[in-house]
Amino acid sequence: MKTMMDILKLTGICPILAYAEPDQAAPAARALVEGGLPIIEVLQRDENALNNLKTIVREVPQAYAGAGTVLTVRQAEEVIDAGAKFVVMPGFKKEVVEYCLDHDVMVIPGCATPTEVMMIADYDIKVAKFFPFYQMGGCQTLNEISGPYPDMRFIVTGALNSENFMPALESPKTLAAGGDWMFQDHDALKNRDYKQISRNMRESVCRVLDWRNARKFGF
Repeated sequence: MKTMMDILKLTGICPILAYAEPDQAAPAARALVEGGLPIIEVLQRDENALNNLKTIVREVPQAYAGAGTVLTVRQAEEVIDAGAKFVVMPGFKKEVVEYCLDHDVMVIPGCATPTEVMMIADYDIKVAKFFPFYQMGGCQTLNEISGPYPDMRFIVTGALNSENFMPALESPKTLAAGGDWMFQDHDALKNRDYKQISRNMRESVCRVLDWRNARKFGF
């Protein structure tokens, strides 16, 4: 089975699920799997989020499920107990980072400044979150602040959609663009149209692969 990093390197996309109803979580995760990208970050922003994560872990074992917007050690404990395979933070908090590392769970802290990148690098973490991507200067800023750390890669997020996520991949420092457009386009999640979610996901992955092939062969 491919690892999360293998999948992100290949597809360049990290799907994010937010504000889903309890009956939507498992079908939405299955739709991603069918669409060719079995990774889902469940944002911990509402009362359903933790149970949605538990449902996905239990009912869609082929999905690589993690938790986003983790702010406290207590939240980290809850999502890890729920089965999260990775934890994403909007910023950097050493207590949360250390708790995840102590429990052998991949943690992706957030950053927007050179100081935060340095703090993350001190823990020998190779993947960080750069947020908010365009508001903080996009690829140019990302390349500059990460220059001293050639091995570090970033999942970039912040109001990304099916149109504006592609330019984010132009930076060699970008591992993947994170967003929820695969759920939002054509109101797919709202309408519980899980086949449309799969189509949205597949179309985005194909765009990335076509673009990379064109660059590789000079088309």
